[in-house]
Amino acid sequence: MLPAVRKNKIKQLVLEKKDVTVAELANAFSVSEETIRRDLKLLEDSGFIERTHGGAVLAERVLSSVSSKDLKNVFVESKRVISSLVRPLIKKGDCIFLDSSTTSYYVSDELKDLQLTIATNSLDILSNMSNRSNINLIAIGGTFLQKRRCFVGRNTLKILQDTYFDIVLFSCRTLSLDYGITDSNDDEAEIKRVAGERTKRLILMADHSKFNKASFTKICDLSKISDLITDRPLEREWLEYLSAHNIGYFDTTQQQEDCDVK
Repeated sequence: MLPAVRKNKIKQLVLEKKDVTVAELANAFSVSEETIRRDLKLLEDSGFIERTHGGAVLAERVLSSVSSKDLKNVFVESKRVISSLVRPLIKKGDCIFLDSSTTSYYVSDELKDLQLTIATNSLDILSNMSNRSNINLIAIGGTFLQKRRCFVGRNTLKILQDTYFDIVLFSCRTLSLDYGITDSNDDEAEIKRVAGERTKRLILMADHSKFNKASFTKICDLSKISDLITDRPLEREWLEYLSAHNIGYFDTTQQQEDCDVK
């Protein structure tokens, strides 16, 4: 296996498991522990991980950012679960905004056969939907971020400020009851913030790994969203918050939860 390929696979493992050991990586890739240590040193230098005694953990800095390429291949099953829960909420003819998250990319696959208008600033979603005659596709252009594969900036915001949507679907880097919905990239956060102001139904999609954490910049308060879709049942304090703020809740255990806590 080429070193570059091995490092990418290590990154995926760290994203999924949050921590790894040198011994398990050496065994998984059939290389020496010294080779793994060199790989981890390079990943630490890039800011992706923090090395520990005998292994490494995912860097949890509030300003750390992960490329779309890396994120697309982790928590795949969680993203597919979330996408399947989105599908019943969408009606024929809806005008939808999909953000540049990899979760939205999986949602775009789920919605491919519907008659919809879809606007997005994601290059990957635009490419994914470009040959679908049933989709009225709107590109929200601007300055291209290569690492995140999306368009941001003044022109992107200007287009959004003149547009309205039936539904805005977005994800985030992290969310917490104390700090709200946060992201690691200020430009992307601003796109999501503005898009969220142009709809009556704002739906947040977040897998279990994103809860009870905070990142660099705030997208909006939790109270601003209409619905929350996740891949696992939530803790009691989250259910109480959603109930108190009349926020819809969808996960794998029910199609819709009224959030009443017994």
